[in-house]
Amino acid sequence: MPRKWIFLSAALCLLCLAAGCGPAESAEPSAPAPQTDSLPPAVSEPAQTHNAAGSPDNDLLYSRPGGAQTADGFYTIRTCDDWTGLLVFYDYASRQAVPVCAQPNCEHHDETCPAWFGENIPRLLTNGEQLAFCYLNAPARIETANLDGSNRRVLYEFASNETPGDGFCMDEGALYLLSTSVDSGQEGSQDLVRIDLTDGSCTVLWSESMSDGTYSFLTGCRDHFLVLKEIRRNTQAQDTAEQLADQTHTLLLADPRDGSTAPLYEWQQGTALESAVDDTLYCITDDHRLCAFSGDGQLTELARDDRFLPSVTVVQYADDAALWFTAPENGTEGETCLYRLDLADGTIAPVPLSRERSLTVLGRCGDALFVRLSADDSLQASLDFQYALVSEEQLTASDSEAALELFTELF
Repeated sequence: MPRKWIFLSAALCLLCLAAGCGPAESAEPSAPAPQTDSLPPAVSEPAQTHNAAGSPDNDLLYSRPGGAQTADGFYTIRTCDDWTGLLVFYDYASRQAVPVCAQPNCEHHDETCPAWFGENIPRLLTNGEQLAFCYLNAPARIETANLDGSNRRVLYEFASNETPGDGFCMDEGALYLLSTSVDSGQEGSQDLVRIDLTDGSCTVLWSESMSDGTYSFLTGCRDHFLVLKEIRRNTQAQDTAEQLADQTHTLLLADPRDGSTAPLYEWQQGTALESAVDDTLYCITDDHRLCAFSGDGQLTELARDDRFLPSVTVVQYADDAALWFTAPENGTEGETCLYRLDLADGTIAPVPLSRERSLTVLGRCGDALFVRLSADDSLQASLDFQYALVSEEQLTASDSEAALELFTELF
């Protein structure tokens, strides 16, 4: 998911969040049910291990708006006509989409169904072993479930004055997120916390006061480390747009074992913007470059093109071969289109299928890409999302809907 960060100074005063940590009482787990062919199997919860020194021995992933990918398919929470949510698994092998519920004769319309969510629809992430749901609105909480939807339970509940940040990370043994709190004296602080997936215990890894006008976000992960973003006001005056925009952005690598941090990169607002994709992080600069973070306070240029601009370019998906991004056709003007960047030679190719519809690349299945389609980007159009597999070759060469292999939705 994208970028809204440039507006966060004005929104900061709305934050009423907290840093207290304590595991929630577990809800009564639902009984495991017989599985269907398309649902992934239930698994037990693994323990996490780390190297004694050096980089953490983990596999971190960062949450994104569209859902969560596994090797076998894609999880997403579909918005229903009544604006409630339904957890659905798009199975790559069967080309079918099924609710993540194995209860026989279930209608999937209330809390008796493990795949149903009310209007408080959470963010979703999986580490390939279990699912995690982070509710941003009250009552804010973390839930987990097995991959087949069984054993959905409350792992952790936030205090009444505590709200989790928008993004969170997950590895084999824990969830990581940033929470912001305002105490009775109206002093704000932020905590990076680790919530154990086994028992819900919460450990504060890093903490910072907001009294000096600095506020932070968990913005992604890179090379087994969490990435924090600090935004610091350079002037206390906020009377003009220029004063509001006078901010310094700093990325910090945070060790998920102990919260120790090291600087990654720094820039002035408007000159760059980071973009997180699953387990890595990119940077788009105002001189039209797409870069990787080299880890020594420098950037490594991957490509240069007028369509790369911090305020308009959105990275959708990336793997070892290519990166997919949206941008206006003529840099800052024209229709927004989807493009494929070849990471080997830097060539950029438009995606013709995106010209008549909104198309989002969400994952990969062999030589095919898993994509989401809608008429446009409106909220109403989200009720009519379609999902398909399309070969990577056809995606950049064809504008025919015949290239799309739509999933059969069994709900």
